[in-house]
Amino acid sequence: MSKPNLHELSGLKPDALATYLTALGILRLVAEQKDVTARGFWRDEHFVLVTDLDWDSVERFLLEEYKPTPILAPWNLESGFFSLKPTESNETGAPGQNETPSDLEELNIGETGVDTELAAHDSEPDDEDAGEEDEALGDPLIETIRRSTALRFARFQRTIEIALRSIPAEVRQAEIETQRAHQKMRDELAQALAEAEQEVNKARADVDAKKAAAKGTRKGDPSQEALARARTHLKQAKQALKQKKAELKHKEKELKVPIEDAKKRFKEIQSATKARLIADLRVRWGDEGQQWVDAAVALDERQKKGFEFTALFGSGGNDGRMEFTRNFRRHLNALFDLNTGSPMDNAADRLRAAVFGTHTNLLVNEAVGQFYPGRAGGSNMAAGFSGNAFVNPWEFVLMLEGAVALVAGMTRRGEVGRARVSSPFWVEAATAGFASASELEGSPRGEQWLPLWSSPVRYNELVELIREGRAQVRRGNVTRAGDLVRATARLGLARGIESLQRFAYLERNGQSNLAVSAGRFRVASRSNQLLLEEVAPWIDRLVWHARPTKDNNVPLSLGSVAKRLQEAMFAVCRHDATPAEWRDLLVTLGEAELALLRSGKNPARRPLPRLSPGWISASYDGSETGRTVLRLALALASQHLPPEKDRSTLKGSVRCHFIPLAAPDAEHPQFRFDERGRAASDPEWVCVGRNLVADTIALVRRRTIWVRTASAQWERAPQLPLWAVRSCEASTREIAWWLRHNQFDDEILKLARALLALDWGAVANSNVVPPPLCKGAHDPLHLLFRLAHLPFEVPVRDSDGKAEVGVTVRLDPEPLRRLAAGDIDGAMRVVVRRLVATGLHPVFRRGMATPALARRLAASLAFPISQREAAQAAALVCKPYEAKDTEDQVLIST
Repeated sequence: MSKPNLHELSGLKPDALATYLTALGILRLVAEQKDVTARGFWRDEHFVLVTDLDWDSVERFLLEEYKPTPILAPWNLESGFFSLKPTESNETGAPGQNETPSDLEELNIGETGVDTELAAHDSEPDDEDAGEEDEALGDPLIETIRRSTALRFARFQRTIEIALRSIPAEVRQAEIETQRAHQKMRDELAQALAEAEQEVNKARADVDAKKAAAKGTRKGDPSQEALARARTHLKQAKQALKQKKAELKHKEKELKVPIEDAKKRFKEIQSATKARLIADLRVRWGDEGQQWVDAAVALDERQKKGFEFTALFGSGGNDGRMEFTRNFRRHLNALFDLNTGSPMDNAADRLRAAVFGTHTNLLVNEAVGQFYPGRAGGSNMAAGFSGNAFVNPWEFVLMLEGAVALVAGMTRRGEVGRARVSSPFWVEAATAGFASASELEGSPRGEQWLPLWSSPVRYNELVELIREGRAQVRRGNVTRAGDLVRATARLGLARGIESLQRFAYLERNGQSNLAVSAGRFRVASRSNQLLLEEVAPWIDRLVWHARPTKDNNVPLSLGSVAKRLQEAMFAVCRHDATPAEWRDLLVTLGEAELALLRSGKNPARRPLPRLSPGWISASYDGSETGRTVLRLALALASQHLPPEKDRSTLKGSVRCHFIPLAAPDAEHPQFRFDERGRAASDPEWVCVGRNLVADTIALVRRRTIWVRTASAQWERAPQLPLWAVRSCEASTREIAWWLRHNQFDDEILKLARALLALDWGAVANSNVVPPPLCKGAHDPLHLLFRLAHLPFEVPVRDSDGKAEVGVTVRLDPEPLRRLAAGDIDGAMRVVVRRLVATGLHPVFRRGMATPALARRLAASLAFPISQREAAQAAALVCKPYEAKDTEDQVLIST
């Protein structure tokens, strides 16, 4: 057995949809028509064809034996099967010529020149008439293929004949009536102009005769005078003709009314019969045309119109004014003699340029549609202000052949009532993950994520991979870009797919849709991906309702945070994410929750769902600063009411102070809204996102108010009702570090806002909270104020080091008020008096600090500590329990 040949097709790159589909097209054609054992794969950013054929044989096959797939769309107005004008107006079919002159232009009604020679430049159509829409013209290339003697077009001929017989009679009748309306208008115009034109012709003949008679005569001769009179009469006749044309031009809209009525009837009949025609052709064409039908449209009885379009081919084979099947024939005509099937002289050079990416001047000035943005033309696409669209005919032909291969395994996926039938790896768009993504930009056509593989596969294996290789998350197939990117990070794809190339169908270059390359995602199992399952439905709902539409006037802030949230999710799925990326996602979740709360009556307004403890370990980066920031945020967010004796349930979470909640202790809490649908003016909602110091002071102040309405036990011995979940308490060294480092306030507040959604019962029963690493010094002032703001008794020891009964320090709101006002001295006097009254004697009784530090000391009381830390604080700043007072000391804190 001979060794197979590996053909490195270096011009076929995976990052342009056109060249990706061209690669599939070559593999499909070689496998189906020449070498059934042919295989292909991607390597070093290009496609590799593996076949028993050498390259000369592959080239000879494509040039001499290749039988084009019958790609036709008789259901489209611009498909070439209909002509709404009389047949003599049809186009020639030559590449680059697709003018559609109006009836008035054909009769030169638009000309305004006085002399024929001088008016030549006026024969160009007016801007308002050029490229007149909805003027479908028959394609003479269809007739050329029908008459062809080449065997390679035999399938094409059969499908054309079937298509012509399948077009409903009522559509043909409406077409004839429209042509008659055009012809009637032409006849009326010609009749209206006939007399004036005859007079011009008569005057021109008279001028010619007089000019011959006056030849050689002197000036002033009677023949010269007769010639002058004849020329004057000709000028008057032309002026009369010009006036007549201007009158007809002015009446253009009135003259076109019968034509517009006929067009409207044709469109209504053609649209009403479209679904029936598509169904008939799918059956009658059989295998020869069925793949193409499934590529362009999909029958769907649930839809009112009976079918749906796939994103790959726009509206059933149309991309705006560009009709794919018509252009397919035009490019075949550029490559082959359609009568004999022989290749054109430059067909081989064009083929090598297409597959090997060599430079060539053999491109044609034709639109390539959405598949090749770099060749689309437009502003700033050339050395001048704009550039034309250029394409290699082989690229276009093989691209459509490859598209048939891609959708050969097309399947319907997603929930009932989806707006679009999906082709393989088609998902709803996400405005994230690439540089030009914008939350203001929609993508109704969605996105196409195409598989890349590095092991050679046969064509039939590739079709099976596409058909069965659906991406999955949880128990269902993916329907959104966010689902698919999560599938790549959890091996939720068919084995053999190494990465997915992402293409987003976006409006660029005016209103043209282009398949823009939006990055690549490698398929690999990555850590912590199960965490995304907890928030994915919430994110999907947010993103869906954050899209700006005509009926959905969402705030720009919500769209912006939705985009950042998707970007953060894409970041943790693109590779094995760092703790910083997980923390960024967590922070963005908290910001999105707050943005939702403030977004009017958006139906997506739900608080974040319960988060598992795994988010803590995923966000921990191992550094001392990172650990301290994380632990302080956990300490702040974990606080509840002190537990009951059985310690079975946690109640009174501080989350109700950061967002207004109805039933805050419920498993699935809801936002609290007023009758207008806005965030309710809840007295518990005191942490409104101003800054960490202001919010934490408000939190402690609100909890001191709770004490006044608490049970009788709390009235006898009121204590601060802020109790941290086990292992989430901050250390006094960490709080002292925070007092000296205000640059981390914003990070702690944002992180704490998201951590409020943690399942604290699970956190208490897990071992995910890292122990403290902070080695800094204590802050004596904080220790002193902390002893007067605890939710439990202070464990103390006597002078012999023996444990005494815990000391209860009654909560007094006065120190907090004074600290918040910057009065450190007044706060010290109240605290010392309170501690002394309970038997605790501070080693210093006066202190000095700036007003800003006094406020931070007040805020530091919102970070809970453990009883062990409280005992150490008492040992550091108080005398032994039974000791007597000594001389006062003054502590200065900076």
